[in-house]
Amino acid sequence: MAFLKGSGKGKCCGLQWGSSQIRLHKIVRLQQENLQKLVHIEHSVRGQSNLLQPGREFVKEGTLMKVSGKNRHPRHLFLMNDVLLYTYPQKDGKYRLKNTLAVSGMRVSRPVTEKAQNVLKIEYAEHCLTLSASSCSERDEWYSCISRSLPDDYKAHNTSAFHNSIELRERLGIPLGERPPTLVPVSHVMMCMNCGCDFTLTLRRHHCHACGKIVCRNCSRNKYALKYLKDRLAKVCDGCYAELKKRERPLSVIFPPTSSRCSGSAFSSVFHNIHYSSFKKQKKTPSALMEVAASGEGSTISGYLSRCKRGKRHWKKLWFVIKGKVLYTYTANEDKVATESLPLLGFTIAPEKEEGSTDAVFHLYHKQTLFYSFRAEDYNSAQRWIEAMEEATIL
Repeated sequence: MAFLKGSGKGKCCGLQWGSSQIRLHKIVRLQQENLQKLVHIEHSVRGQSNLLQPGREFVKEGTLMKVSGKNRHPRHLFLMNDVLLYTYPQKDGKYRLKNTLAVSGMRVSRPVTEKAQNVLKIEYAEHCLTLSASSCSERDEWYSCISRSLPDDYKAHNTSAFHNSIELRERLGIPLGERPPTLVPVSHVMMCMNCGCDFTLTLRRHHCHACGKIVCRNCSRNKYALKYLKDRLAKVCDGCYAELKKRERPLSVIFPPTSSRCSGSAFSSVFHNIHYSSFKKQKKTPSALMEVAASGEGSTISGYLSRCKRGKRHWKKLWFVIKGKVLYTYTANEDKVATESLPLLGFTIAPEKEEGSTDAVFHLYHKQTLFYSFRAEDYNSAQRWIEAMEEATIL
């Protein structure tokens, strides 16, 4: 009996040792493949040296198109777990290095633009790359690979809202006001990115020259001397103004006001700091419209659709987000506050039934009554929206 017990233990130990050997062999094989791949990349890319570094792992490579106005230029990317090689192909099958980007300082997003489809945007320090993939799935695969390679500190803040924040610029080593910010495109914003009020013919858009956000005049009444403008005064938003003032040395301690001449300037500064917004009656925004941002983080689907109301013929292009079985409507894809929210439970969706129709049109019904008609950019996009809406109509 003792012999049998001993033999059972020996068999178990043998199995454990065998599985450990298999895992070890697999790890060694993967390391060899990774080493061979890095050597191949270093040989293929002209201008690149010292690619072999401890802990460096190959992740992905592929060709994307650089979007520059109406022009498209092929760019070949090699992604490692810590760097991204940005190259362009040459006639002999090799590549010329244009830039080596540290993954830790990147921000990656998937903006919707009219200039190109399947856009992948990579931002780092002072520069920005706008690339176009051949398909939506390829774009999403690149987005996932780069996002997984980001350190945890950056993953937590890799959202469009955080892009323009003071904290991210500090993490990237860009003190506020010392370098030009990435300006948010005017066409992407229809309401103030600070207070959420709608822009009109009289309430115009203003760029904050410190962080790049688009705000209304009530949120940008302050000016500050910015270093990258050679200490010239420029309009900044309230948040940046408060942060910049906080970093100043308290001049009142160094130069205390001793004469009555200062009283006049102090008196005028009181009127300068009185904001028009304190007298203006603020529009109350329902809390339900502020729960989800247009960026669509964690949403089922988001994107532009043209919408036509029941009984109307006019189509209007808007940004839509489906999250938590609710359809949110935005004027543009950078808006913080939705203009409408519609719970989809109880609705039905039907595609366009007219014969010979090439439009990617589908309809939203409530109790057999037409509520809205939607038109997507193409048939495939329409099918994705129909599937997402149908899923949201069921408990």
